[in-house]
Amino acid sequence: MFTYPYITLIASYLLVGVVIIFLLELAIRKHKDLEVDNGDRFRIIAIWPFLAFFYIYFLLIKFINK
Repeated sequence: MFTYPYITLIASYLLVGVVIIFLLELAIRKHKDLEVDNGDRFRIIAIWPFLAFFYIYFLLIKFINK
């Protein structure tokens, strides 16, 4: 069904998502004293590439328009 490259790609995607949620959760707890529930963790792991793309896109737009 799945070949080796697809499994590696999916595992890498999830691993990077877990690292990103860990760093975001540390930042949220440090600066806002809020809790992150399991639903938030799942959503961030699932959509982290889109969030990173939009962040970089708007950051570049802001620097270009300066």
